[in-house]
Amino acid sequence: MTTFAQACAHARDAGFDGVEIHGANGYLFDQFMNSVLNTRTDRYGGGSAANRTRFLMEVVEAAVRELGPGRVGVRLSPFGTFNAMPTDPLALETLIHVAEQLGRRGVAYLHLVYELMPEGNMETAEFKASHIDHAVLAEVRTKFSGAIIWCGGFNGRDRTQRALDTGLVDLIAFGRPYIANPDLAERLLHGWPLVEAAPSVYYTRRGEAGYTDFPVYSTPDGDARAA
Repeated sequence: MTTFAQACAHARDAGFDGVEIHGANGYLFDQFMNSVLNTRTDRYGGGSAANRTRFLMEVVEAAVRELGPGRVGVRLSPFGTFNAMPTDPLALETLIHVAEQLGRRGVAYLHLVYELMPEGNMETAEFKASHIDHAVLAEVRTKFSGAIIWCGGFNGRDRTQRALDTGLVDLIAFGRPYIANPDLAERLLHGWPLVEAAPSVYYTRRGEAGYTDFPVYSTPDGDARAA
């Protein structure tokens, strides 16, 4: 855990308010938590939720020690299959256990990914919804007292507001919509139309066009609206 603690210390010393631990999308923490993938036989093995999540919890504890309570968040993608993750029949059990344990460790927020890419990469994959529905969120809410962030597939004001109105989540996070809408907050606030970017411009591997080429919204008479 020393390396993770040192990274948090560097972030603190650099003036960051906190850190988010990435436990989603098929990366290392997610691999440990997946009961199908984790076939270890030691105390980090997949035989129990406590074992599967032990690695994540130890890193969370190290981060909280360095930064203090309320300055660490955790991102998870329950039920996700991105990066060739196998479908986990114990995903819900693991999620509820994680939610309860994070609440005991002074974690500021739980960031849940609603929509993931099952195959391919950012340029070719089809986006599909995972299974974080209202019933799952309601159960998480009973176990975790911090803020809950929901992200993925939110690309408009109406759907975003409906999600917030459920009272099951506290914030909605946006990723892809910001690529083509640098003034996304202003567009949502005023009901201005959103631009949808093709996945081929998300990164620079297919030429120079991309993230920095999308303008802020302009009115029909050509007046630009500053973000």
